[in-house]
Amino acid sequence: MKRHAVAVAVTLAVVPAAVTGCGTAEPQSGAALLASTPITVADTGSPVGTTLAAIYRAAFARAGVDAVVVPARGLPDGLAALDDTRASVLPTFSGAALALLDPSSDARSSDDVHEALARSLPDWLTVADSATAADDVVVRTSSAVTGAVTLSAFAPSCADATVRVSGETDVPDGEAVLATLADVYDCRFRARVGEGEDAGVLVGRALTAPLPPAAADETTLTDDREAFPAQEVVPIVRKGALDDSAASALETVAGELTTADLAASVERVAAGEPADAVAQRWVDEAGGR
Repeated sequence: MKRHAVAVAVTLAVVPAAVTGCGTAEPQSGAALLASTPITVADTGSPVGTTLAAIYRAAFARAGVDAVVVPARGLPDGLAALDDTRASVLPTFSGAALALLDPSSDARSSDDVHEALARSLPDWLTVADSATAADDVVVRTSSAVTGAVTLSAFAPSCADATVRVSGETDVPDGEAVLATLADVYDCRFRARVGEGEDAGVLVGRALTAPLPPAAADETTLTDDREAFPAQEVVPIVRKGALDDSAASALETVAGELTTADLAASVERVAAGEPADAVAQRWVDEAGGR
């Protein structure tokens, strides 16, 4: 589990109520809030968002904390739900949240993105420890062609290669990923091909746009210059909304949830299994580790 300087505030005496613009309503007693309402976990609606919300809810339940999942229309609405108290916990990816809250940030590494995200949040929100599960950009090619294992080493071969971006409909930043490869690595491909066409290079994301299983001679190239911001799973939390038991549930997810775990769970949910059942299975397995 990654430990960061920003901790979850679980015992604040008061909790800011719904916030609109720059104003605030009268503060509400933290004890009254904890006693009267369950924790509300925002589900941003994608297969990954639905799975994450179910995992956090199940982790809270295992810790003996009442929690429910509430719908949100994507990450922007999830952040709004924290502001207007529809939600008290928003599971998301660190880099994606930072890009919305501080588009000018140049943070790239795990620690830098986490710290920048913490600074970008309003006073009534905080970000807890991140899990190792991450929606990293994945660039894969045949190692038999160049022998390269890093993007820097492969970059001179880009001009002779075709590229296919996986999950075009799910990854609106496909063009941005290719632009970043060009800017940081001077990697400009000969041509971009569509889904189903053969390509020398495949580009996707670990969770939201997974690539097909790698062949024996394929290599995932390391982003050795940190061109892409870290995209680790993090919960953004309303200060004062969690007690010690709930905070321990966040620690369980941070310490146990891996990219492989989450990818397998998302695949089951996308295939039609109930998210609650998939999440409960993961929480039961994590609790026995």
